[in-house]
Amino acid sequence: MMDEELILLNPGPACTSKRVKDALLRGDLCHREPEFTELLFRIREALPRCLNLGGTHEALLVTGSGTAAMEMAVISSVRAGRGVLVVNNGVYGDRMIKIAKAHGIPFDEVRSDWTVPADPEAVRAALAGRDDVDAVVCVHHETTTGLINPIKEIGEVVAESGALFVIDAISGTAIEDQDLAEVKADVICGTANKGLHGLPGMSFILCSEAAIERVQEAPVRSLYLNAAGYLAGQRKGDVPFTPAVQVCYSLDEAIKEYEEAGGFAARTRLYRERAALVRGQFARLGLKILVDEQFRSNTVTMLHLPENVTYAALHDELKKRGYVVYAGQGQLSADFFRICTMGEIPWHRLEQLEDALRESIEAARG
Repeated sequence: MMDEELILLNPGPACTSKRVKDALLRGDLCHREPEFTELLFRIREALPRCLNLGGTHEALLVTGSGTAAMEMAVISSVRAGRGVLVVNNGVYGDRMIKIAKAHGIPFDEVRSDWTVPADPEAVRAALAGRDDVDAVVCVHHETTTGLINPIKEIGEVVAESGALFVIDAISGTAIEDQDLAEVKADVICGTANKGLHGLPGMSFILCSEAAIERVQEAPVRSLYLNAAGYLAGQRKGDVPFTPAVQVCYSLDEAIKEYEEAGGFAARTRLYRERAALVRGQFARLGLKILVDEQFRSNTVTMLHLPENVTYAALHDELKKRGYVVYAGQGQLSADFFRICTMGEIPWHRLEQLEDALRESIEAARG
């Protein structure tokens, strides 16, 4: 099997198509040239369109991982002297608190167990009587456990408060069934990789009209991640810092592939079918899933490690057979591992996963 490409079953970076990788070879280009301006305009127009947000949201591109987009979103959504409410039920909710702390932004949190979706009514209660909360931040898909939060319902609550609703959709964009057009989100954070199947290294935020106004009111808290600077420059076809030009080529190509294949409806259907396939395998192998079925994402599955099998041994055995899986995080790291069906994965390689898992578990026990 190792004669074939190594399949990444981790929640990013995700495997990409030959066409997307070949786009890196379009050539070297200075970002101050008109050809890059055309590329930038094309991507900025395409991202809202392909996520069903054309006409309501404006895209800002930043060179960096998804965390760069989230940090930009949080620090650019809060005015001086005001704070943020973080919906926290996993490692990535925790990361939003770390961002607020790093920039001296006052914060409160609505915390729930890592295996339980956030409660919109708890968000409502936390906002009651508050006029000092400028933004509510929530993770759509908590890849910590493979849990989906009810962002549509939370968005409706936040809309009543006057705060901006900021969502980390980095592992949910173009993957999860919730149509972002139905969510009252002011700032949506995503990445070129993962559900859009571009290469890692570029991320973006999609801003509503209210968010566009807010980022121009927020104080400058970062030189590199100041959204107002990106907004002013990118509207003119400029960028404040040297971008990953070749990764932009690949994102441009990935969006073309995505739309040619049927866009949002087709991509989310593909992810549902993949999840059904591999979770059937897990059931036959007796692997237990942590999160209740009704709350599971379309990609990440958090699995109990088999008896007498360590994550390190299982990882190494699976890698010999052409697959890379991922460890659990935080307090779950000792007893769980994760399998994620994200990115460009040939169907036959997913069908072969069951045998690879069976053989790897037996070898890891030996």
